[in-house]
Amino acid sequence: MPEYISSFITGFDSVIGAIMTQLLPGVKILHVYDGLVHYSYSGNAQNISRLSFFNNSFLVYKVYKGHSLFFDKMVSQASVPAERNKRLGTFRVRFSKENQFAKVGKQTALAAEKMISRSTNRKVDRVNPQNEYWFIIRSEKVGFFGKLLHKRKTTEKTLHKGELRPEFALLMCAFAGIEHGEIICDPFAGYGAIPIQAVQSYPIAKMYVCDNNKTLVDRLNHNEALRHCTCKVRIQCEDALQLESVKDNEISLIITDPPWGYYEDIPDIGEFYSAMLRSFKRVLKAEGRAVVLSARKNEIVAAVKREEGYITKRIDTLVNGKKAGIYLIQFEK
Repeated sequence: MPEYISSFITGFDSVIGAIMTQLLPGVKILHVYDGLVHYSYSGNAQNISRLSFFNNSFLVYKVYKGHSLFFDKMVSQASVPAERNKRLGTFRVRFSKENQFAKVGKQTALAAEKMISRSTNRKVDRVNPQNEYWFIIRSEKVGFFGKLLHKRKTTEKTLHKGELRPEFALLMCAFAGIEHGEIICDPFAGYGAIPIQAVQSYPIAKMYVCDNNKTLVDRLNHNEALRHCTCKVRIQCEDALQLESVKDNEISLIITDPPWGYYEDIPDIGEFYSAMLRSFKRVLKAEGRAVVLSARKNEIVAAVKREEGYITKRIDTLVNGKKAGIYLIQFEK
């Protein structure tokens, strides 16, 4: 069975297997590293490319293990199997060590190019190739040689300021453990990354989409994914600290990315979080839960204690290079 590796946002190691099993039937997880999963899959490789929570995905030709991995030795042991449909095209070779591109000696690079060119009949193009072959060394004393299947298309440059990446939003939904028929709310919906992923990927009953920015709410009202999904969607322009349109004990799950207080005019982010959590506690069912993303660890943890809540799970991750946490919060009711 063909083997693959795919990279994903750091911190989500504990949920990646579950979401892959759900969205990629027949997959077998071989190993999960920090931000990388190694797996086998007999289905169409295009199904892998459709999984938005992956960054880069590769078809694996060889796995290397050992305490002393060096690119020159890896190249000497590598080979590319015969391809059924050989298409003349161009390629380049890339070398990555511990998630950073690495420079190698000229002889090593040329040897890799010669080996691949001989097997595929493709020509070298180091600037704008049609194919890429990567040699990867990880800090976990494992290495891979494989062909790049796809790259993440969404980057920070393609997003609005403050907009959450769609793959991040989907992984937050996976972390939340969304169940069939749940009523979900995102009180700080912004550009809608979390609601869009929730309604597209999970059989929920109803989605409350809220934000206090009228311009963003108008934009959300015209979003095709939210307008044409199978569940009920209610989009409101309102204050997340009040949620006046939501009844007491109506929501089973809140998933949201509230302000962090770095760019917004919030005098006391700690008190803001306390008011936010009081609002959440009112609308959540007795067994309800809230999944909150924030870089303000001390403030969110303190606010949870003040509002008689407790954090049942937490993962540490990075958002645009900044350390942040995702907190699964429940309340005593």
